Amino acid sequence: MTMADNIEYRRSDRKKTGSLTDKVRAFDSARASKNGNGTSESRSARLEVADEHAAKRDERTRRRLEAGRTLRPPKTKSPLVALLVFGIVGILIASLVFCGWHQLIRSPGPDVEPGREVAVIIPEGARVRDIADILVERGIVANPLMFQIMARLKGGGAYFQPGRFMLVTGSGYEAAIAALSVTPEAAEVVRVTIIEGLRIDQVAHSVADQLGLSPTEFEERARTAAPDYVAKYPYLEGAFQDSLEGFLFPDTYEFTADATVDDVIERQLARFDEVWQSIQVPQDRLDSFSVGELVTIASLCEREARLDDERSLVASVIDNRLQSAMMLQFCSTVQFLLPPERLTDLRLSDADTRIDSPYNTYIHEGLPPGPICNPSRLSLEAAARPAITDYLYFALTSQSGEQTFSVTYEEHEEAMRISQEVFGQ
Repeated sequence: MTMADNIEYRRSDRKKTGSLTDKVRAFDSARASKNGNGTSESRSARLEVADEHAAKRDERTRRRLEAGRTLRPPKTKSPLVALLVFGIVGILIASLVFCGWHQLIRSPGPDVEPGREVAVIIPEGARVRDIADILVERGIVANPLMFQIMARLKGGGAYFQPGRFMLVTGSGYEAAIAALSVTPEAAEVVRVTIIEGLRIDQVAHSVADQLGLSPTEFEERARTAAPDYVAKYPYLEGAFQDSLEGFLFPDTYEFTADATVDDVIERQLARFDEVWQSIQVPQDRLDSFSVGELVTIASLCEREARLDDERSLVASVIDNRLQSAMMLQFCSTVQFLLPPERLTDLRLSDADTRIDSPYNTYIHEGLPPGPICNPSRLSLEAAARPAITDYLYFALTSQSGEQTFSVTYEEHEEAMRISQEVFGQ
């Protein structure tokens, strides 16, 4: 007989045994027969405890299984429900994308009147995002990121050339991309006209429209540059808040297309100095007022007088009121504090006249701390040589711009009554 046969014989001869408890019971029975009943009873007690523990363990297992089946999510009864859920989610996502894209396109740009032709200068080496910022500031497009996206989608961004372009405010992305994709103007000289009576912010936009410079950069520079020019123009010493307000002379200038903000400011200052020297201000005026104060008087004449021959009369009212220790109470000094659209208001509200500012001559005595606009030559001449009168008041009484000048308050009240009849205010 071989070893394999022996193994097979032993396997076939093996009997199945019972559970662990049955084996223990059989073993205990055998030992009980041998050793006596006491040992058998002790073993039986232990077996009962073991059975009890096993039953508890089985019960815990059963409860865990049942809990697992309870927490299992129910199956969807119909695929239509799942399709409906996915459809709603898809619509929500599409709506969010559309709203975001719409907002990107329609996001508001600067407050610029649409439809105006303005010059735009694209500097050498400007990137698409630099060009986008320029277009937003000039009011051509509304959103810089949207312009960058559109330029790259249309393939125009890589072909934008530096130079001077004429664009239309509010024309939009496609029109701007098309305009910038052609060869820029070859004109070397640009004529720029600055009208009289504008504040610095208005001058900045006028220069920007005609020459393509940044209005923000121009305004920021003009409001702080006085100390940089004191050496050349000593009368700028002590300019209120270092502003060049009043000294940016209104005139027609010629600049090269690549002119900078400082180029324009320097030309305006040089022109002011030329005009001021030519006026030959009488010495008694220079003894009574500084150059800055005379320019301030000129700016008041510019804003208050509608007719050229009345500028010197307004200057005389200013002189007479200052000598009489009366407040000027000029509407123009309050309008200087208001937004551009209110500069032509014929009447001020009570709230306007209470604005807390050193420029408000309704609540502060004397001249305002600086000019309220950039006056013309005629107004500078009026400030240098005011008319000799006893007038203390004036009121606009004609649609043609004529004003009625008065010596007494009673006369002024009558002029105000006429003004209200003419203008209905």
